Amino acid sequence: MARRTIIFRCLLTACAVLFGVHLLLRQRTHVPADSDQTPWEGLASPSRPLAASFLVGTNRSSNAQRASSVSVSRSYPDVTAVILNWSRLPNVVQIVSLLCGPWLEDVIAEVVVWNNNPKEITYQTFAKTGCPSEKLKIYNSPHNTYFQARYVACEQATTRFCFLQDDDYLIMPEVIRTLHARVFGTPDHSIHLLPPHEVLSTQLRTTVTSDGVHTSSAWLGHGTILPRTGAADFLALLHHLNASEDEMKMADNYFTILNNRIPDVWFDQGIELGGGQPFTVGMEGDERNKIHVINASRYLATLLNAFRASDISHKSKLPFIEVDAVTPAGHEVSQAPCLGDSCLLQTNIPLLPSNLKAESHSADDIVMQELRSIQSLGQDAVDHFLQFPPSQAVDGRPDTAFRSPFPARRGDFVSLDMLSRMGSASDSTIEITLLVTRETVDILRQVQFESSPDAVNWVVSTHELVCEETELTGLRGRRSPPRKLQECSVQSQETDHRFFRASLQVDIPSSPHWMIYEFWIRWLA
Repeated sequence: MARRTIIFRCLLTACAVLFGVHLLLRQRTHVPADSDQTPWEGLASPSRPLAASFLVGTNRSSNAQRASSVSVSRSYPDVTAVILNWSRLPNVVQIVSLLCGPWLEDVIAEVVVWNNNPKEITYQTFAKTGCPSEKLKIYNSPHNTYFQARYVACEQATTRFCFLQDDDYLIMPEVIRTLHARVFGTPDHSIHLLPPHEVLSTQLRTTVTSDGVHTSSAWLGHGTILPRTGAADFLALLHHLNASEDEMKMADNYFTILNNRIPDVWFDQGIELGGGQPFTVGMEGDERNKIHVINASRYLATLLNAFRASDISHKSKLPFIEVDAVTPAGHEVSQAPCLGDSCLLQTNIPLLPSNLKAESHSADDIVMQELRSIQSLGQDAVDHFLQFPPSQAVDGRPDTAFRSPFPARRGDFVSLDMLSRMGSASDSTIEITLLVTRETVDILRQVQFESSPDAVNWVVSTHELVCEETELTGLRGRRSPPRKLQECSVQSQETDHRFFRASLQVDIPSSPHWMIYEFWIRWLA
């Protein structure tokens, strides 16, 4: 993942107006590779739950408990996790320890460590992880197959789904469970976790042409879940194209583009492990990836043209590509998994100006389109995107926030998918709760709070919004000193629903911005 960060930094450096953005500004959780602590120590866990209230010395804070969704997993694990090892073996050991833990035993059936390093590794390397030998498979590759390895390993799996990641990031169990739960709703395509700078790159590279191209590029190493058949079909397509050895190795640059579907990307909650050295760094890696992204786009355009000129019998043989792709209805909805519990934040609050269009004259314009869009956005807009992503509203930290770049407008919503119905409790009450600025309280007073069992039929809460001042101080604004944050809540009379939403019903004359420090559901005894 370090190489992709470098690529993005180089791209920004190429734009004079964006000089200095390469620091990426967001402070991410970091666990040193040689640390003695477990990678999840100090983070939220069942034994250390997140705060249900930030109010001190009130009955509400003592009687409240963060709502936890009922397990959404099937009765048997159906995911094979694939980890590539190159130069960060201590990281791989930590990742394996987490993937083999009891918190994922009903999700992860098998863990495959594909070793691209010439130095062989054995099961003994992972003995302290507690991962049984029948669950952990190690493959010492005779040569470095780069990213092709993850697709081959997934194709050879016996499970329905694969979870892919590189060796420099840690994905928490609750996030993997959220991916697993949601992939059942879209079982034919992949879901990608990406840090903010990668989400921005994917959005700015989104390409739609009159020739049927509906695509973009998205990295897989930050954490991706996909159907095993997707990996198999992708490899079949590369063989159909007679892809070169170099193209096969750099398969990540081709995967989402050749799928011809705007990728489903989530803002991540990734934890950087650091350590080691990526196999490519600097401008060489940047230029190489650009070449392969453009090459993938040209392949896609050629295949679509050939498809439309062919007969029906040929059409049925072309794997992987969505030949009749359309822009998905939820394309404008940003998503981020919760940290500390399995749930998913969804919001349609715009993160980029509406005049940034995905239309393009040709598929191979994808890289230049991103560059032009960054120049058009300017440094302030890019900085804001990186500093205040939606994921910071569900990271369990009251010192980070999601802030909308534009004033709130009628139709804006933020919602939580708890992944399964909460389950009724006769002596308990559910509350939709937000930790916000005073400015955002003005928005919430014009919001309709509602819940649903299926995201189709919504029930409006009949209860009043209650806001109380906390002792927490918000982030300092450009023109204003920090102020105390407000904890706002609304009771829901529906205790067995899965989806909870706050929808703005009117435009507000004062033009306040959304600023949400935390958004959660809680039980009150």
